[in-house]
Parts: sequence; C-alpha cells; structure tokens
Amino acid sequence: MVFIAGQFAADEILCQVPPHTLRIDLQQRRWKSDTDPDQAITDSNDNGIPISFVLLGFTPFYGNLGMRNRQEFIRVAFIGVDPTHRLLPSRCVSTAVISGKSSQKNFISYFQTLYNNRINVAEVVTQTKFVQRSFTQTDPITGADTGKVNYNVLEFVDRPVKDDEEKILIKDINEWLQNDGGDLVSSALRSHISGANLVELPLGTDHAEIKAAFDEANPQLEGSKAEGLSALPAGAGEPKAAPPEPTSDNSKELTKEQKEALKAAGLSV
Repeated sequence: MVFIAGQFAADEILCQVPPHTLRIDLQQRRWKSDTDPDQAITDSNDNGIPISFVLLGFTPFYGNLGMRNRQEFIRVAFIGVDPTHRLLPSRCVSTAVISGKSSQKNFISYFQTLYNNRINVAEVVTQTKFVQRSFTQTDPITGADTGKVNYNVLEFVDRPVKDDEEKILIKDINEWLQNDGGDLVSSALRSHISGANLVELPLGTDHAEIKAAFDEANPQLEGSKAEGLSALPAGAGEPKAAPPEPTSDNSKELTKEQKEALKAAGLSV
C-alpha cells in the first residue's frame, strides 16, 4: 500500500486509534498527559486548569487499572474547545478515564440532567471543575469523631456555545457523527489502554454477571485487596526474639582516652 503524505484541512476532525489520551490527577487537581506525567494543563502560576470540551460519548468498564483493582471506570471521548490548551489538539478526539466513585457519580448525574432535558451532548460545551469535599471520620468502635478528611472530585456542568467558532465546531461535530464519526468514537472508546485489564459494561445489561465472570477469569492477587494494617506481612507486629548472647569470653578493655571521653559525655564506665 502506497502512502502519500498530505495536509489536514483546518476544519477536519481527527480521530486516531488509539486516540490522544489525558488523565485526571485529583491529588494535584490537574489534567495531565497520559504518556508524559510532567505535561499538565496549567496556568502561568502552575495551577491546574479545568478544561471545556464537547462530549462525544462514554463507556463504563470494570476491572484493573493501575493501582485500582476490581473497580468500575468510565471512559469518555471528547473534543476540546479551548485552543490555548496544547494538550487538547484542535479538533482532535481525546479520551480520559474517570475513576473514583464521587467523580463518576458527578458525571452520571450530569449526563442524566442532559438526557432528562432532552439536550444532545454534542450540542453543548461541557465544563469541568475541581472541587474539594470533606467528611468527618469516626472511630468504628467508640463512634467518636477522629477528624475531617478532605478529598478532591471532578464536577461537570454544561453551557451553551459562546461564539461563532464554537458554533461551527458543534455543527461540524454533529455532521461528522452522522457519517463515520460515530464508529470512530466507538473504536476510540474501546481501544486498548496500556497496562489495563478491563471488560466493558454495556448499558442496559446485567453487570453483576459480567463482573462475576471477570473475577472468575482473573483471580485476585494475594494481598491486593488488603488495606491498612491487614496489608502487613504475617508476624509484622510480633516482638522480635531476644538478641543472641555473646559467645566469646574475650572482653575488650577500654583505653584511658576512651574512658575519659565517656566521662566527659556524662556516661559511667
């Protein structure tokens, strides 16, 4: 097959498989490159900037991803609308995985709001926002408050298009989705994630059976579910045996200088 290089049109929507991928770093409250963790969407003061995008679709998954095992994930496909974010190439389909129950609930609630209001996801701009929440931790035995725990989540809200450039983008996206775009987005959402072992959770099906089959086919690694003290190896908290007694009767005598140094330090010899 002969390939001849050419130029892409300025208004052409690009969808590579595997697609351009971002990840959400909730600890640092940033969107980052999945291939280069040092690249992040930040302002001049190195503060994380939430992004705005046009949502193309999403797919729920279950399985193992990074340090998270046997958990649910949501993978979203989108096109960024802010040309100043260099990690969001113009008119390029990107994907990201939403992990963490709170952020996933926020996304599902956002989508349900659009659905209930009969708003097409590709007709509005989705804005993200990093939010800090907290809960009061209690002692499981006494029930007493042990302090407040802070955690970060990602929120999603929609807004209408604000200028002619965004109107043209929305128009082009909808035309693209009605042609080959829908199949390309589906392929992007199902493309392999390096190091992941995931199974898709189709909407409207019994997820319990899919999860059970996955768990049976992928036995849990020993100790991978352990948390806190239970993750310590056996005998970690037991006292150590007494040190062995010296076997030699040949004791060493301190020199005069060593005795004087110990006395100067306030130690008896």
